Amino acid sequence: MDSKAVFIGMDLGTFKTSVASSTGVRDVIPTAVGWPKDAVARTMLGRDVVFGKDLAEHRLALNVVRPFEKGVLKYTTAEEAGVDATAVAAHKQAAKLVVEHAVSLTRPTKGAPIYGVIGAPSRATVLNKKVLVEAAQSAFDGVMIISEPFSIAYGMNRLTDTLVVDIGAGTLDICPVYGTFPTEEEQITVPVGGDLIDETFLGLLKQKYPQARVTINMAREIKEKYGFVHDVNEKAIVTLPVDGRPQQFDVTEQLKAACKTLVPPIINGLRELIGRFDPEFQTRLLNNIVLGGGGSQVKGLDRVIEDALKEFGGAKVKRVYDAVFAGAVGALKLAMNMPAEHFHQLKTATAA
Repeated sequence: MDSKAVFIGMDLGTFKTSVASSTGVRDVIPTAVGWPKDAVARTMLGRDVVFGKDLAEHRLALNVVRPFEKGVLKYTTAEEAGVDATAVAAHKQAAKLVVEHAVSLTRPTKGAPIYGVIGAPSRATVLNKKVLVEAAQSAFDGVMIISEPFSIAYGMNRLTDTLVVDIGAGTLDICPVYGTFPTEEEQITVPVGGDLIDETFLGLLKQKYPQARVTINMAREIKEKYGFVHDVNEKAIVTLPVDGRPQQFDVTEQLKAACKTLVPPIINGLRELIGRFDPEFQTRLLNNIVLGGGGSQVKGLDRVIEDALKEFGGAKVKRVYDAVFAGAVGALKLAMNMPAEHFHQLKTATAA
């Protein structure tokens, strides 16, 4: 490996992408790309492609693409996700641009080779992984695709007797870690996540308070601030516009119901996975469950999971120390420790 090489760990999430570099830089951006809708928008924006916070600020003037929304490219096929095949090219281009922009934010040394490790859903197919490698082709000299939960475990030095539950916007991944790379058959990916909470919450709000004007972005912000699944005495009181005038609404019941949509697939996935291992190993796994991803921040989720697993003799559930960068930091650590032959050499060969 070139001693001047720059290493980058990337958590290429459905909603947000975080990067950590051996140069000491960390950053996070929305996993989305915006193109000006017309010449007027192009002149106003002064650029052909928009990233980051400007996507929200200028969203009315942009055609915004989230390349991995509903698992497109990353886990499911376009048909399974309900995306028109003609839009796949735009999604692939958006994925490529997101990766390039994320890498540029780390300010790599000019001329230095760049090697990266990128997280993917646990059960991403060979075809999906190839799409990710192709997206990285122009930004990296070498790249390695690993499961997102494994990168979390690697960053936390939890490489034995650990069950990682990575709750992203588009997928829920459960992965056992026991000292080596887990096989695809040992992992579980379910196409549900934070996006499902947002959509369910928005629907319940519109049903309960049809007079209030609320968008999916507003629903997401409320979830990120107040989201919970356990019994609490607190109320989630939010301000929503009605005919342009702000009014307060109690959304506690609707928010809890939406957040709890995550619980059954997590519990079912854990039960299925734990049941595959010998009894003595089951106990060790149950006592070392780690929640990662943005969904791990839903208040009370750790306690609800522990309660649901009492039938197995109890469990201990812990959240990651940093839901935003845990995956990227673990991927960076792995990138810096891997021999060169483990990377797809993108500048000299086509990905296999």
